[in-house]
Amino acid sequence: MSDAPTARLSFCKLSGAGNDFIVINANNAARVPDLGQLALQVCRRGTSVGADGLIVVGPSEREGTDVRVRFWNPDGSEFGTCGNGSRCAARFAVLEGLAPEELVLETDDGDIEVRVSGANVALRFRIRPTVELDRLVTGAVAEQRGHFVLVGIPHLVVPVDEMPEGPIEATCRPLRHAPELGPTGANVNLVEVADEHRIRIRTYERGIEAETLACGSGSMSCAVALCAAGRVSSPVEVTTRSGDVLTIRFQRRPDGSFSDLELEGPARVVYRGELGDPAGN
Repeated sequence: MSDAPTARLSFCKLSGAGNDFIVINANNAARVPDLGQLALQVCRRGTSVGADGLIVVGPSEREGTDVRVRFWNPDGSEFGTCGNGSRCAARFAVLEGLAPEELVLETDDGDIEVRVSGANVALRFRIRPTVELDRLVTGAVAEQRGHFVLVGIPHLVVPVDEMPEGPIEATCRPLRHAPELGPTGANVNLVEVADEHRIRIRTYERGIEAETLACGSGSMSCAVALCAAGRVSSPVEVTTRSGDVLTIRFQRRPDGSFSDLELEGPARVVYRGELGDPAGN
């Protein structure tokens, strides 16, 4: 990849409760021939900006939506949506003058209604999560039971009596690739219940292939799975690895399904900058 497409490419670094993203205006990103390759380069920590993902935000051409958002993992793969990434994208859209404080995001996994109040961003999802309790999957040394949740992104929710304090990769990586979760696997969430309205989570994310400091879709998945299991009820405050708290709200319908899923929390601007030659010349 030459230096021309990325020379003086403006970006904004945002953090959504510890999930950090490089966010670029779609008008600027149009000069980049391969956004997956760009994500692979600039999301590397220690040798580039470093982030949990790359997000491109621009005007939507579809009626009923305000901005179009696309997401890339650090491994260069594009994916449909991201809870904390969507909150950061919405904050960026407002700051860039692309949308008002109440807006609708268009993503590949569905439209998302948003309310931006300074650094606080709340999402309301139009999709309905599906929950399968007590799925048996293959772990590192033994089979493991967890709740499988699909909320645009697949998640395995594993309740624990006490959250481990050390690294979780050795436990979560085999589960992320468990054959019972299909060829693309799933994100893995360890969750500890404090009481009916408070939980603590740690998440291993596919595409990043490591633990992240927060996960919006993982927080929602844990909340609805534990509600289905009879352990929590809305609203649910989720303490993430970063220490920030995300608030999850939802409706439980008479048939046991979930609707009106909401995710609220901080989306802070870290800094603005310009990307230069990826080779560092």
